[in-house]
Amino acid sequence: MTAFASRSRNSRGEIVEKTLEGASLNEVLMHLESQGLFPIDVKPLAEGAQPGSPPSTQRVRGRVKRKDLMQFSIQLSSALGAGVAIFAALQSIRQQTQNAALARVLEQMCRDLEEGLSLSAAMRRHPKVFPHVYVGTIEAGEKSGTLDDMLDNLAEYLEAEMEVRSDVRSAVLYPAIVISTLCIAITVLIVFIVPRFAAFYSGFDAELPLPTRILITSSSLVSDHYVPLLLALGGLVFGVRRALRRPRLREMVDRKALRVPLVGTLLETSTTLHVVQMLGLFSRAGVPLLESLRTIANTVANTKFRNDLLAVADGVSVGDSLTSGLEARQCFPMAARHMIANGEATGTMERACESVARRYKKELRYLTKNVATFIEPLLTLVLAVVVLFVALAVFLPMWDLVKVVG
Repeated sequence: MTAFASRSRNSRGEIVEKTLEGASLNEVLMHLESQGLFPIDVKPLAEGAQPGSPPSTQRVRGRVKRKDLMQFSIQLSSALGAGVAIFAALQSIRQQTQNAALARVLEQMCRDLEEGLSLSAAMRRHPKVFPHVYVGTIEAGEKSGTLDDMLDNLAEYLEAEMEVRSDVRSAVLYPAIVISTLCIAITVLIVFIVPRFAAFYSGFDAELPLPTRILITSSSLVSDHYVPLLLALGGLVFGVRRALRRPRLREMVDRKALRVPLVGTLLETSTTLHVVQMLGLFSRAGVPLLESLRTIANTVANTKFRNDLLAVADGVSVGDSLTSGLEARQCFPMAARHMIANGEATGTMERACESVARRYKKELRYLTKNVATFIEPLLTLVLAVVVLFVALAVFLPMWDLVKVVG
């Protein structure tokens, strides 16, 4: 028997750490899942390690992007469809891939397969590369004998996810560039330019206008106390991040974010799209609904939606329908709930999820364009106000000096 250190999530999304003994990794994983836990990281304890100590993780230098994972899925699906054995397929992909991190992961997976682990168990040892949803779908494909089809579905899901991320990234790219440029310009102005004007104006015994006094005071504050200010800013960021780790505060912030105009709609739409895409993926893979809901809930960032999905899963576990649970929690838009209810009633859940995903993918693309359209004039207004304030602060004293000289 081997001792394994595990980190899992329970049905409430809390982290649970345990030390278990088992003949193999698969046995430990099955034991955790039978207890209603969702394994995140399960590793054999190093020789001489004490129970309860942190698990020995397989660290891989580098990063495996979603694009690399999608290409891996397509390549492995094609190889398996052509009748190539899994071990040989992984060896071939490892030799072809240009991502060094993925190559090292595949090399370790090949060693795990030689030791008797299944493909899903080997993937589960690399949670930073293969998400829990990905591994769950692979495991379902192994059990049903449709592994190549599941890999095709995963490739389609990853491609759709990358398209959504690209749309959101495009929407926030322009505002991020403008805001960053504005912050840099203001910093340069306050640190390097304003002190020269302040030295020039100090030679005149005259009261400076209010905008000029504000600008000079800000410049002096930043120039003379930049170290405490940086430390205070770093402490503020650290404190906010620590505070957001508290479940109650995080849930309150997430609920407030959903009420912000446009931003709340964007969050609700993107979360709905994410959930229905994964629900459709699990439906095609033949994963039970209860397991699907609990797995999906642990991948949702917004705690309000996560708690709602976990509550729906609890209802399903005692015999309630998915439709009644969604209606009770009101966790999706009404149109999405109705389409899912129709799919559950007619036994076409997979098709219903695909329809909802297509609709909300279009809506999300429309919303991201509207966000950019809304933010651009707002940023232009902010820039105009900043430029006007600086111009007044710099030129009003000059205008007064010209009148005095005249």
